Amino acid sequence: MTSSVFNIANHTTIIFINTSRQQTNAIEVATADEDVHQYIDDVTTLYVLRILMLGVTPAISLFGITGNVFSIVILYKHGLRKCSNILLISLAVSDFTFLIGFNSVPKFLYEVVNEVDGFRFSLEASYVLYYSYHVFHTMDYASGGISLTLPMFITVERLVAVFLPLKFHQIVTPTRTWWVVVLVSAFWYVYFIHTSLFVGFSYEHNVEFNRSIGVLTRSAYHYSNIQTVGILEETMSYLMMKIPPVFTMLGCVVIGVKVKMASSKRQKMTSKGGKSESSNRTTKMLLAVCAVYTVACGILSLPTFVPQYIHYTMTSDAPSNLGRVMYQVINIVVCINSSYNFVIYVAMNKTFRDTYRALFVKCFNGKS
Repeated sequence: MTSSVFNIANHTTIIFINTSRQQTNAIEVATADEDVHQYIDDVTTLYVLRILMLGVTPAISLFGITGNVFSIVILYKHGLRKCSNILLISLAVSDFTFLIGFNSVPKFLYEVVNEVDGFRFSLEASYVLYYSYHVFHTMDYASGGISLTLPMFITVERLVAVFLPLKFHQIVTPTRTWWVVVLVSAFWYVYFIHTSLFVGFSYEHNVEFNRSIGVLTRSAYHYSNIQTVGILEETMSYLMMKIPPVFTMLGCVVIGVKVKMASSKRQKMTSKGGKSESSNRTTKMLLAVCAVYTVACGILSLPTFVPQYIHYTMTSDAPSNLGRVMYQVINIVVCINSSYNFVIYVAMNKTFRDTYRALFVKCFNGKS
């Protein structure tokens, strides 16, 4: 990943910029951006972005928000004594908050409502929107980091359950699981609260509209900590986009092989069922969650390999129109990743499905 930034084409605010990049490489990237810019004009780009950001992603997110609320309620009803339930309810909460932050009103007002990025309001209103933008953006990125990290710990929990079943309850306890969730959450929120300091605000005159607008800019803190910015960029890349999905993918393969071998043995020993079958179903459900997550991360990492076509929230000061559109397409994948878990729970877990039905029956009986 070359860099990670706030969405800011034209008046964009870059959180991270790779300071180790040579000037010649920067010129080559800029030239590549100019080459792909011709694929889609500005008017079409704005039209497509409005469809994706004001139509497609909110629709997917609304489904995801509803599904995650149901997941939280049902998992809470099932109890939080099981470590897998603690991890799943934490994942549902982080997905819920991510979808809320991702679809914030300040973001839409800044990025897609107008023909140019910025807050076209009074100075006071623009400042309020600027700080609101920060709050929701931190929620978006921090919750996204949690959602992309927790599946790795779900995989660890299942590895212990599959390979050390007799010692599982000694190694994996509810208290330790809660501590993992708290530490992961605290890390990502502190991380992105700190990176928000790299963003400043400027209320300046726009010649095109002949009025002053509020725009996001690089802050003085950003320029005085260029090396730190580069380190933080690499840290986020490894802790969010590289280590968790690779570990999860390898863990899923190992668990899948182990479950298959155990299933073959179980067929020869029909007297053993019950508890092991229940554990097996839980393992398969969690494997499904991690498998879809791994696919989503694979798509999410595409900008690493084709940065001239796809940007992480605009990796350059003037990203190509194609890059802007493809970035939003990737955002759709991220929203799907935060919305699909409820479908997996209902499809693969009978207890979850029965509780879901009971909730509806209770609601309808209450109305009648």
